[in-house]
Amino acid sequence: MKKVFVIIIVFLLGAKMSEAQYSSNFNFGDSLKKVEASAEPNEKVRILINIGQYYEYFKGDSALYYLNIAKEIATKNDLYVPLYFVNYFLSGTYNGVLGNYPLGLFYAFEMLKNYQTIKQNGLTVPNAAFDNFGSSYFSIAGAYSFLGNKAKTTEYLEKTLQNIDFNSLPTFNKIAIYSNVSKTYYQINDLVNAEKYALLGMNMYDTSKSTMSFPYLMYADVLLATKKYEKAIEFYKKTIPLAIPYKFYKDIFQSNNGIATAFYHLNKVDSAIFYATEVTKLSKVITYTEGLLKNDLLLYSLYKIKGNKDSALKYLEASEDLRNTIFNNVKSNDAQTMAINEEVKQRELAEQEAKQRKILIITAIGLILVVIGVYLNGKRKQRERLRQIEEDRKNNELAAARDLQQSMLPKENPKRADLDIATFIRSSTEVGGDYYDFFPQPDGGLFSVCGDATGHGVTSGMMVSVTKAGLNGISPVKPNKILQRLNGVVKRIDLGTLRMSLNIAEITNDEVFLSSAAMPPIYLYKAATKQVEEFMNNGLPLGGLRDEEFVLENRKFEAGDVLVQLSDGLPEAPNLLGEMYDYERLRSLIQSSCHLTAQEIIDVLIKSVDEWMQGKRNPDDITLVITKKK
Repeated sequence: MKKVFVIIIVFLLGAKMSEAQYSSNFNFGDSLKKVEASAEPNEKVRILINIGQYYEYFKGDSALYYLNIAKEIATKNDLYVPLYFVNYFLSGTYNGVLGNYPLGLFYAFEMLKNYQTIKQNGLTVPNAAFDNFGSSYFSIAGAYSFLGNKAKTTEYLEKTLQNIDFNSLPTFNKIAIYSNVSKTYYQINDLVNAEKYALLGMNMYDTSKSTMSFPYLMYADVLLATKKYEKAIEFYKKTIPLAIPYKFYKDIFQSNNGIATAFYHLNKVDSAIFYATEVTKLSKVITYTEGLLKNDLLLYSLYKIKGNKDSALKYLEASEDLRNTIFNNVKSNDAQTMAINEEVKQRELAEQEAKQRKILIITAIGLILVVIGVYLNGKRKQRERLRQIEEDRKNNELAAARDLQQSMLPKENPKRADLDIATFIRSSTEVGGDYYDFFPQPDGGLFSVCGDATGHGVTSGMMVSVTKAGLNGISPVKPNKILQRLNGVVKRIDLGTLRMSLNIAEITNDEVFLSSAAMPPIYLYKAATKQVEEFMNNGLPLGGLRDEEFVLENRKFEAGDVLVQLSDGLPEAPNLLGEMYDYERLRSLIQSSCHLTAQEIIDVLIKSVDEWMQGKRNPDDITLVITKKK
């Protein structure tokens, strides 16, 4: 295995990319000089696409850099066929390497628009595997599978298979398509079809001797998912030498991780550590954040079994850093998706305005000015009526959503002899995304919940409704397990990019158990020491990764102790200069106020933040749940 790894590194450092799908031979050494020297836009784009494809499966950010330059040149010069390939590689990079699935879906749809334009202009794509609508449908299906939308994935997979003429394709392309169909079915947990298409790809490879690693990797993944660990290892090991000639570095990365995972399940800890360590080495030259997170968590578990606390802690800390990276990417994805939606909206508005101008010009030729004036006045009145109807409809929907959200909150706080509980919620819009709730238990225990859905308005109200229903349907286990099960519920419902941050406190007679999914710190004031502890053990928001796990903390909860759960609206409230109220200021005020009752503590905090904002409306919901032990 060490020899194989050395070969991989040699290929990684000295690789030269095979030709792009529609281009001539590629030489990385002088490609940039050719781009600079060439006056022909089509030639510039062709070389830049080759560079982007070279970087695609091991340096995703570099691939984006060159592909975006190619996109700018192709768009400016109306190069429809090159632009089609640019969007194909952009979609593949965002989906397969960087994990930015909303942008992957966007560029897949852009690819579909490109092909429609190509056909309208009587052009052809110089590659039979791509000269069809099926290729675009395939990219769309892949993006939807990463987003967990099974219905849309199946719909576009069916369109893919209906629009690709397999008889016209070279064997290499057929194997690639079967393998990617297997991957897409695997992403939506349809293991039967995933295995079927992986076997089709492998059988075609066996008969044609056309080298490709992907069908073997997919078959190994299916074997691992169905707990056939020994056989999975066999096929992962077959994958690696097949991946090297084509520079499929991600296949090598995933194969080593799959072998390590299989050995872990077979209780062969040393072997598992060996292959997982190989993955760590590969990560130095391959960009695959989600895969590395999975590998770091595996190494943490393995070293924990071995009793090696230092190494276990090292990989636990590494995984936490990667979780933060992914969480920040999720926020970035949301912002990018909003920007893309705005771009599409502006483009559609521009197209509508262009059509209206044509109508006005044609109408002006056939009608006199008076008729035009009457016509335009009538259109204005019609738009005003439609605007009023739409405004009334939105107001009715907001009122219904506001009423629904209010009904989700407890009518009164729990009454327990040893607890003093007070709550506060203020929405920044008609319908907010914050939520709190209580779930008293038959044994006298109490679950206290505080959450913050993505954004505001009707969509965030939907997420609050889903969370409330999910909590009511989950049996009373420890808070981290409740979050894990609720994450599965939210993921299955699939509300797109909507996410739910949530923390849960289980309060017993003399203890409190805490777990959090991407919420601000939980503060615990200890009366005995007059100090405030801050709990920051956050996982990703609910609805993020499928197999996310959450940390559980527990502390003594004694007389005079105060537990503070809150959303980020208060500590991140801005003043007129845009300065944030700040978490440290909040912590200090909590520490100096905990001799008061729960309601008095809330009054102090809200008065302080209102003075800080100086009459400015809070841009985010503010929620507080204060529980004081009597």
